[in-house]
Amino acid sequence: MKKYFILPLLLSAIFSKAQLLEKTALNISYRYTGRNVLQAGLEYRLGETYDGSIIVGPSILYTRVNQSDKIIPEVNINFLRFGVMFGASANPYSLEPRIGFSIFNAIFLNTGYAFPIHKEKYFKGITFGVQFNIAPKTSKFYDKMKVM
Repeated sequence: MKKYFILPLLLSAIFSKAQLLEKTALNISYRYTGRNVLQAGLEYRLGETYDGSIIVGPSILYTRVNQSDKIIPEVNINFLRFGVMFGASANPYSLEPRIGFSIFNAIFLNTGYAFPIHKEKYFKGITFGVQFNIAPKTSKFYDKMKVM
């Protein structure tokens, strides 16, 4: 009896993983947040329509602080509607609300303001960035171009 219970559970886990991966992309970006920052991480898209979706993901920031390398974890959330993006990111040193636009979910151009939340103010002030999302061509992460 246990075999009949475990088999559907195992199959559902395999199929859910496949659906999870087809809406996931690798992101690589450059940001200026009071200092130069390189970013890499994952993005997951909730929703499949151009007129509304949410993109969430963890990432890692790399920057130089006082002649030493610093690697900082970060999480972000972006709300997309008709190519316009509203979002926020948080790391141990700052909170950053941002606005921008998306080009088919392949490229994000954004600007915002980093509010420091730590006594060491590594990130502060006006920010801007460009992010490239890399996913397979058949992925559901990208928006499809519609020709009328």
